[in-house]
Amino acid sequence: MAAPESCVVDVALPGNVLPEAAPEEAGAVVVENDLPAAIEVQLGQEVRVLYPGRNGRFQTGQSDKVSVSLRDEPHISGSCQVSEGAATLVASESFGSFGPQARELGQKEQQEVEREKSLLEDRKKRVERVRREISSFTMRCFYGNLSCTALLFCALVAYIFVDPNSVGNPGLLFITLVLLLMGLSTSSFCVMMHGATIPRPMAKKLTFHGGQACCFLGGLAATIAITMYVIAGFWWAALAAGLPTCILLVLMCLFRREARFKDHVGEAEAREKAIVDGKTIVFVGQVLPGRGRTCVCSWPGKYQSAWDALVTGSRSGDISAAVVFLPYGSKDFGVHDRVPAEEHLQGCCWCMPIYGERKPWGCRWWTNWIRNIEEAHNRGAEMEVYFFKGMRGKGKVRDFSTAGEEHKRREAIQSKGQDFLKSEAYSKAQDQGVEDLSKELRGDSSSQFSREVQRLFWAWLPEEERSFLEASEGLGNSQKAEVAWLERKGYRYTEVEVDISKWLQVM
Repeated sequence: MAAPESCVVDVALPGNVLPEAAPEEAGAVVVENDLPAAIEVQLGQEVRVLYPGRNGRFQTGQSDKVSVSLRDEPHISGSCQVSEGAATLVASESFGSFGPQARELGQKEQQEVEREKSLLEDRKKRVERVRREISSFTMRCFYGNLSCTALLFCALVAYIFVDPNSVGNPGLLFITLVLLLMGLSTSSFCVMMHGATIPRPMAKKLTFHGGQACCFLGGLAATIAITMYVIAGFWWAALAAGLPTCILLVLMCLFRREARFKDHVGEAEAREKAIVDGKTIVFVGQVLPGRGRTCVCSWPGKYQSAWDALVTGSRSGDISAAVVFLPYGSKDFGVHDRVPAEEHLQGCCWCMPIYGERKPWGCRWWTNWIRNIEEAHNRGAEMEVYFFKGMRGKGKVRDFSTAGEEHKRREAIQSKGQDFLKSEAYSKAQDQGVEDLSKELRGDSSSQFSREVQRLFWAWLPEEERSFLEASEGLGNSQKAEVAWLERKGYRYTEVEVDISKWLQVM
């Protein structure tokens, strides 16, 4: 770590005290934070955090040194020697190169924030483009089924006026009647299903109730036609066509009883979302052939834009990846898989050794991941594990057998975050201006505000719990189990730090 930049302020010289911010009492120094980031100020034994736009008053002796550093990057620091008397120090100007370095870092972070905004907007546009394509296909299906429904309904009505005595093969007539009713039921159901995704609420209701009405009116038309055939002397029509018609009508009645408009629309929207996710964010991995080829085997999910680049590169056949992501709404979300007996692990499913308890998102993703890892190993791939930036090799659990218990302990400690937000310590931080920090996200999904709150939370925790969380930093929650599994199997891997700018070149 480089030595902090320093300066000297002799308060006896004119110009060293800013008139508009001069301390009210001699022997005091005021430090003003005019930077857009939190700084830590130390004078003697007193250490204080100053948030953007805030200032702090410190008592000085004959010759004291005021040291400052960035909360986010403590290695960016500076100091200033002050003599006895009153003085005002400005963070951006009074500590040598500290101010310019801090502003440069702030500008880089803001550029990263703007880049993330742009990438997020691009991501939304891609998702919206896929959604429009799916919606366009759905509407074509809707109008096609609507046309079929109208034609089949007209054909059923026309059968009422057909004299079976004028038909050479009445049995074929009855079979056709049943097939028409079955076709009408199917096309009406498709109209209801596709119509549930129409943007206009009134159109959704119309297709839902209209589809049901067509089924019942079609069934009524078929019943009238069968009655006419029985009157005409074809009593066996009641068996040939009447029995299947009755079964279809009963099924329609049961559907009508169970079907609720809101549930119907919700299920249709969930299906559409699952299709969109399957074409955009769902990823089951793709291990490419080639001995010695690098393969991404573990990835921290908080780097969202870099993750998008990884998925894009894998789908285009440029990147080999064993990682898996099954979000809410995907086909295998919430599915649990049993642990094979030969692994000699406790638990009814993989959730137990990974998380210490069953999780709502399931563990099918883990089964898929293991399959990909075995494929990568068999192909002689060079496995890569990605760690948080600046934390390569950190954040591992002791071994796979302890991964679940360690996860539960982390969750138990993290759950105290709600108590912290109600604590006097956080209330004091609010009064000091912590919420003035930027809440805009950078590439690791964190903001100045979220990082500061985490620091304050950790400082609020007992020493043992704080040390445990600090030692856990470096890998994501699921990653810890992944890395422990690789070590359990004896598979070699390369430790790599995430470099967002490198990954964005792939896109």
